[in-house]
Amino acid sequence: MRYHVALPQAWSAERQWPVVVVIPDAGRDFAGNLQSFVRARGERPYILVAPEVLSCGGQRSRTIDHYSYAPAIWDSLQHVDDFAFDDDGVGAVLADVHRLWHGEDKAFLTGWEAGGHTVWALTFRHPERWRGIAPVSTNYQRRGVDATQFARDPKRASLPIQCLREGSPNPQIAPSMKGLDQQTASALEDARAQGFAPASVRVVPGADHGPLAEAVLAWCDSVLIAK
Repeated sequence: MRYHVALPQAWSAERQWPVVVVIPDAGRDFAGNLQSFVRARGERPYILVAPEVLSCGGQRSRTIDHYSYAPAIWDSLQHVDDFAFDDDGVGAVLADVHRLWHGEDKAFLTGWEAGGHTVWALTFRHPERWRGIAPVSTNYQRRGVDATQFARDPKRASLPIQCLREGSPNPQIAPSMKGLDQQTASALEDARAQGFAPASVRVVPGADHGPLAEAVLAWCDSVLIAK
């Protein structure tokens, strides 16, 4: 798996650093989505990571022009299970970030819109990897998870999960919000049925549709403080 990393301003090898994994929408602009979090981060201590996942949208949006994989590698990915690839790949990325840049063992995870397919699957399959989950106005259609793939780790009940929603979506996206709200509600229903304990959706006043980077990082701050 290819991935992008943005280290915090004060990074050094003398300590461990909190990590935030960021997943884009179906536009798959991995670098651009990462930069929105870099701008919002300021002097916060987060290592920001953008893995080039395959599952953040439908097959029609999964085209090589969105990725930095070499053509031969890309060809080899055309017949894989996207969610299995992302599951293994993100695990390897987290191990890399821990080894190379002293990232903490557990990371925060966020993603918006079609990135929700990835976020919910990674959450439900491996809650032990995560320090907190912050999905933003997500799609969810049970892709990548079935009855056998939900984790049974007892710590899943204490995993912080806070869904966020924009308070002022622009007129172009506003008609789509009902569908996103319904899919997020379905994800929360499945989460509770499977032993997770997510909080109620938090609306971000005045926010337009997007990754809500500032609100996500502010929530991560609150989880760190509460530790």
